Amino acid sequence: MPEENRLNDKVPIIETETKRTFTGPMKVFITALAVGFTIYEVAFLVFFVTDLWIFMTGAMMFIVVLGFLTIPSSKKKVGRVTFWDFFFIFLGLAPCLFILYDYDRLQWVYGSTVDTSDVIFGLCLIVAVLELARRAFGLAMPILSGVFLLYAFLGQHLPANLLGHMGIEPEKVIGFQIGEMAIFGIVMSVMVRIIFLFMLFSAFFQISGAGEFFIQFANSLAGRWRGGPAKVSVIASSLFGTISGNSIANVVTTGSFTIPMMKKTGYRPYFAGAVEATASTGGQIMPPIMGAAAFIMAELLGITYGAVIIAAIIPAILYYCGVFCMVDLEAARLNLRGLTRDQIPRTIKVLKEGGHLLIPIGVLIHQLLIAQVSLSRAGMVSIVAVIFSSLLRKRTRMGFLQIIEGMNQGAQSSVSIAAICACAGIIVGVVSITGLGIKFSSVVISLSHGSLFLCLLFTAVICLFLGMGLPTTAAYIVGAAVAAPALIRLEVYPLAAHLFVFYFACISAITPPVCGAAYAAAAIAGSPIFKTGFTATKLGIAAYIVPFLFVYYPVLLMHGSAKAILWSSATALIAVMAVSMAAEGCFYAGKVQFNFFQRVLFVGAFAGLIVPGGHSDLFGFFALVVGTVLNSDFRKLMKRIVISLFSTKENRGEVVREFEKLK
Repeated sequence: MPEENRLNDKVPIIETETKRTFTGPMKVFITALAVGFTIYEVAFLVFFVTDLWIFMTGAMMFIVVLGFLTIPSSKKKVGRVTFWDFFFIFLGLAPCLFILYDYDRLQWVYGSTVDTSDVIFGLCLIVAVLELARRAFGLAMPILSGVFLLYAFLGQHLPANLLGHMGIEPEKVIGFQIGEMAIFGIVMSVMVRIIFLFMLFSAFFQISGAGEFFIQFANSLAGRWRGGPAKVSVIASSLFGTISGNSIANVVTTGSFTIPMMKKTGYRPYFAGAVEATASTGGQIMPPIMGAAAFIMAELLGITYGAVIIAAIIPAILYYCGVFCMVDLEAARLNLRGLTRDQIPRTIKVLKEGGHLLIPIGVLIHQLLIAQVSLSRAGMVSIVAVIFSSLLRKRTRMGFLQIIEGMNQGAQSSVSIAAICACAGIIVGVVSITGLGIKFSSVVISLSHGSLFLCLLFTAVICLFLGMGLPTTAAYIVGAAVAAPALIRLEVYPLAAHLFVFYFACISAITPPVCGAAYAAAAIAGSPIFKTGFTATKLGIAAYIVPFLFVYYPVLLMHGSAKAILWSSATALIAVMAVSMAAEGCFYAGKVQFNFFQRVLFVGAFAGLIVPGGHSDLFGFFALVVGTVLNSDFRKLMKRIVISLFSTKENRGEVVREFEKLK
C-alpha cells in the first residue's frame, strides 16, 4: 500500500530510548526475531500450556537478544553491534539455559538451598538485567536496584529500628534472584502474560492510523472554541495516551502537532508546552488501558482489571476537567480565539474516514467490563479487532507487511518495559527475602505517629522522588512494594492505597526538578524547562489533591451507593472549576483579574466542595456564590442576560437603568 495513503504517516513508534537502525540482512534478522517473539508469546498464551517459570525464561531469551542488539550501550555506538553487546547477550542467555536445563531441581529447592551454579548464573543474570535497564532508561533504575542489593548484603549493620535485618548470606541473596519471587516473579509474569499483548495492541493500533485519527477527531470537536488548539491537545492526548501508556511518547506524538498550533494561536511557548505535558501525562491514568503499571496493580491486589478501570474513572475525569478549565481560563484572559473554519476538519468527515478505528476500543471495554474475560484474552481479542476493523477503509487497511511491522514494533517496544520489570524484580526479591516492606511501613507509621495524613504525605514525597529518575512502571512497583503496605496497615482501602502510589508515580513526569514529560514538551515548544515544568504542575493541580481525597473518601473510586457517587462527582467537578479560577485569577465569562479576597473565596469553595459531606458542600457553594457575584465579569454577563430577556426596543433604556441600580 502506498505510504501517502495511510493515516499514520507521522505517528512514530513508542520509544523511550535510542534504537539502532539496521539495513539489509541484519534488519531482516531483527524483524524475524521480533516476529518470532510475538509468535512465541501468542502460541504459549493461546495454544500451549507450560509452567510459567519456563514460559518467562523463554521470553527472557528473546528480550535479552533483542535488547542488546537494538539498544546501544551509548549514543556513540548507535551504528554498529559491538563485542560488548554479544558479551551481555551471553551473560543473559546462559542463566536462562541453566534454568531450562536444571528446572526439575530448581522448582523443588528454590528459596531454601543454593548451590554454586545458582550463584554464578544468578550473578550473570543480575549483571545482564542491570545493563539492559541502563541502556533503556539510564542509570537511575540500576543504581536503585544496586542500593537494594547492598541493603540485603549489609542491612544487618543497620539499627533494628531503622530497617535493619538479621543478616542474609550474599550467596543466598544472589541465588534467590533467578527464581519466581524475584526477577521471574509477579512483575515479569504480568509483563509476559499481559503487558506484551497490550504493547502489541498499541503498535497495531498506531499502524492502523489511530494516532492521526485521534488528533483530527479532537481538532474537529474543539478546534473552533476559544484557545482551540490547547483543548485539542487535552482531548487528543487523553485519547492517544490511554492506548500508549507513555507520557513522553505521547508528548512527542501529539505535541509535534498541537504545540506549534497553540503558539500560533497566541499561547506563550511555556504554557503550550505545559498543556501538552500535563495532558499527555494524564493518559496514564485514563481508562481503559492506563499504562503497564495498572496491569501490575490488578495482579498485586488480586482483583480484576475492570475493577481498576471503574475506580479510576472519576479521578481521571477530575484531572482532565482541571486541565481543560485551566486552558479555557487562559484563553479567556488572553482573549484567544479558536481556529478558523478552513483549519478545522468536519467531524462527520473525520468519523466517516476513521471512526471505525474506535471499534477496537469498544471491543476492549466490552471484554474487560461486560464479558469480564482474562486480560490476556481481552488483549488478544482486541488485537484481532484492530486488524479486522482496519480492513473497513482502504486508507487504514493493514496488509501482510503492515501486520509483520506491527509484530516487529510491538515486540521491540516491549523490550524496554521488560528490562524495567526484570530490574524491578531484583528489588521485589530483596523486599521478599529481607522483609523490607513490613519494616519500612513500620518506620513510616512511626515517623507519622500514626497520622494517616502524614503517612500519605511521606508516601507522596517518596513516590515523586522515585519518579524523578524512573519510568512510571518502575516507580509504581517500588512504591507499591515499600510504601503501600504502610497505608494498608492504617486501614486504607487497598485499591485506594495503590492508586495513591500510582498517581504520584505518574505525575512525577510533570513535577520539577526532574520532569520528563515537561522536558520533552519544552524541547518542542522552545521554552524554559523549569518554567514549563512549574506551569505543568499548576495545570495538573487536581492530580496532587484528588489522591488524598479518594483515600479518605473511597466514594470517588465508585466505592459506595449510586446517589453518593453521583453527588460527590458533581460537587468535585464544580470544586475543580473553582480552584482553576483561583489559580488563573479570572472568571470564565471574561478576562478581569480577581483580587486576593476573591481568590481566597474560590479556594474556600474548592475546599468545601471537594470533600464529600452536606455541611462542607453548603460552605463551598456559599463561597462560590459570593466569589462569583463579586466578579465584574459575572455582573456584565448577568446584565446582558437580563437585558436580552426582559427588554424590548421601547423599554431597553429603562431596564438598563434598573439593572444599574441593583449593582
